[in-house]
Amino acid sequence: MMLKHRFRLIKNSDHETAQLAPAEPVSGVFHAEITRLFQDYNDPLIRYLTIRLRSRQDADEVAQEAYIRLLRRDNLDDIDCFQSFLFRTATNISIDLQRQRARQNNNHEQSKNLFQTTDDITPERDLRGRQKLTALKTAVEKLPPKCREAFMLYKFNHMEYTEIALEMGLSTSSIRKYITRALAFCVREMNK
Repeated sequence: MMLKHRFRLIKNSDHETAQLAPAEPVSGVFHAEITRLFQDYNDPLIRYLTIRLRSRQDADEVAQEAYIRLLRRDNLDDIDCFQSFLFRTATNISIDLQRQRARQNNNHEQSKNLFQTTDDITPERDLRGRQKLTALKTAVEKLPPKCREAFMLYKFNHMEYTEIALEMGLSTSSIRKYITRALAFCVREMNK
C-alpha cells in the first residue's frame, strides 16, 4: 500500500510540546486534528495500553503503530471521531500482539519436546537423541520450501516473525502460519 501521507513523531523532553510533524505536505485540517489528537490523548493512550499490556515498551510500540495506521489511511474524511478510532485501533493491535505472544509461547512449549536438554547423558539417550535429530532433519526436509525456510530462520536463527517476514518478503501472518504448520508437522513426524 502506498502511503498518501507521511509523518514523523517529534517528542521533546517535556510531553506537553509533543506534536506530529509532516514529512510531506498534507491537508491542514487533518494535520491540525491529528496533532491535537496526539497532544491531547497520547499520554492517556499510553497509560491505557501499559495497563492492558503490562509493559510500557509494548505500550509505546502499539501506540506508535496505531498512529501509523491512522496516518496511512487514504481517506480520513470517513472517520467521525479520531479519538475513538485511535483507541479502537490501539486495542486491536494490542489484542493481536497478545495473541501472537500466546501462539509463540504455545509453539515454544510444543517445540521443547523436540529440543530437550538433559543432564544425564547415557549411551541410550545419546542414541535416542541422534535418532530424534535424524527424524527431525527428515521432517524438516519434507516441508515445502517457504515453510522450511521460515521454520529454520525461526528455530535455528532465533529470528522474530517480523524479521523473517522482511527477509522473505512475505507478510507476518504468512510467516506465522508457516511456522505453526512446520512445528505441528515436525511434532507429528517426531511422534511416529
